[in-house]
Amino acid sequence: MSTNNSHPTPRIAILIEEGVEDSEFKVPYTALQQAGAKVSVLGSGMNQTYHGKNGKVSIKPDGTTTEARAQHFDAVIIPGGGAPDKMRTNPNTIAFVQEAAALGKLIAAVCHGPQVLIEADLLRGRRATGFISIRKDMENAGATYIDEAVTTDGNLICSRQPGDLAIFTTAILSRLNLSIPDQSMPDRNDSSAEWWQLAEAWGGSTRQEIIDGLNQAMAGERYSQEAFKQYAHNTTDNATRLLLLEIWEEKVSHLELLESRLRTLGEQLFLPAMAAGAFASLRNVLPAEDDLTILRHALGDIQTGVIDCFQLQVQFTDPVSTMIFSSIERDLAKAERRLARMYQERIGLSEPKPAQPTTPVGIV
Repeated sequence: MSTNNSHPTPRIAILIEEGVEDSEFKVPYTALQQAGAKVSVLGSGMNQTYHGKNGKVSIKPDGTTTEARAQHFDAVIIPGGGAPDKMRTNPNTIAFVQEAAALGKLIAAVCHGPQVLIEADLLRGRRATGFISIRKDMENAGATYIDEAVTTDGNLICSRQPGDLAIFTTAILSRLNLSIPDQSMPDRNDSSAEWWQLAEAWGGSTRQEIIDGLNQAMAGERYSQEAFKQYAHNTTDNATRLLLLEIWEEKVSHLELLESRLRTLGEQLFLPAMAAGAFASLRNVLPAEDDLTILRHALGDIQTGVIDCFQLQVQFTDPVSTMIFSSIERDLAKAERRLARMYQERIGLSEPKPAQPTTPVGIV
């Protein structure tokens, strides 16, 4: 990476548009300011205030990519969310990023940020990562997609999601030879580091927010564990029973993961009231139902879990909890496909009825 000798203090451009992922803007922005860098926020126009998609960011730009010159900066950071899809339609933003890359400046993109790199044709032949939903787009643009928290290739640093932000930001600080007084920077390969604490110090998720998310997942998995136990007990079909019990056993392992993380964070384990109330009404939902209805209930509950675990996966700046939510979501998605195949086999050529979740709103 080249540095601009006329600016001994590193100068950083962070790109912004409406709908930016709040934490993906706040965490590197705050950390770089704490490290003494001069941070400029560049948008497409000076006459608006940009808002994060979760309402936690509200900021006016310092300039725009129209008049800014890449040679005046040492690094360009591209946060994700809905913003990159707007950035990529602005030819001035694309030209600015291309100019920065041509000058050897550090380019760092997280989550959907690589959409801008795709538009700028900067991923061909590069090792990179990004949010899972744009994996195929990145590969089609010539990148080798690596499913890791941070990838580096020359002057390019990429990350996947909010859970990676502390590691991503530490990699940027390290590359720019920056440090923050009284704050140690773990090695980015140190999986035992409490990365969430760094992220919290830089404006990411708080400990309580992470705990609330884990408890939310706990409530959902405990409820559906009880539900699947009853589904298995009520079905008259042996193959259905075996599949339901197999999914029930997976939920036991999910609960163990969630409980372990809560203990690590120093949280007392408890059964949330919303789950306890749902258990009480569950038995009234299920008696005397046929096997196909039971399958539809099971499929609906699994679908609810898949969607809600995916949402939890992208909410928090704690890599360990994010990994747990991601692991549960993958398991549930596989179970969803297996249940759907079984249901389709049972109904033959008949028109399928939609899934019928028993999971109460707000449980997961």
